[in-house]
Amino acid sequence: MRTILPERVALPYLDVGLSRFLLLCVNALGILIGLNFYLPQLPEHFVLEWPLVIDSPLALVWMTASLLTLWGVGRVDYPSTPFLDTLTTLAFASMVKYGLWTAFTLNYFFTAYYPHVWDYWGILFTHLVMVGEAFLLPYYGRTSRLALGVTALWFLANDVADYAFDLHPHLQVAGTGPLPWVTPLLSVGALALAWYCLDEGRDAPGDARP
Repeated sequence: MRTILPERVALPYLDVGLSRFLLLCVNALGILIGLNFYLPQLPEHFVLEWPLVIDSPLALVWMTASLLTLWGVGRVDYPSTPFLDTLTTLAFASMVKYGLWTAFTLNYFFTAYYPHVWDYWGILFTHLVMVGEAFLLPYYGRTSRLALGVTALWFLANDVADYAFDLHPHLQVAGTGPLPWVTPLLSVGALALAWYCLDEGRDAPGDARP
């Protein structure tokens, strides 16, 4: 288990029901705000394409779903199953990828967003918080080769859809600049970080949860 969040910061959100509930409420609000951002874009696409459009809200959905699975199980005795490992990996990698993607985009197209209080500072802050929140997951979740493979396929489908079929988030500039090659690099980086932080080798003999 490897994470940048110290225990004194992370464990109250994982071990204390009230704190975890408040975090879930914040995530739910973030999902609603994110969906509101995408509302003008959704009618342009078929309903089945929507999951490929709502990148950050969907990452928060997976994160919230993972936190919900802690109820009745707890962090220490959290099981490792194909479903839970895949949910953990999707949540971690997506929170990191789309949090950093947004931070990069805002700063690459700096003059289009800065200094607006929400369009720059608000969105930048909330997406960097998403990256930080992802590092709660190594305290209880695991990954596997299957989970990493599923997440890699999802990222590949998403990246192709974004730049081959124009499903990427609407930008306040014309064109996408370097995003068509930066985004796949973020996909690879987020997957590598998930493998590193979530202890991919959990099936090895003698493996034990920290």
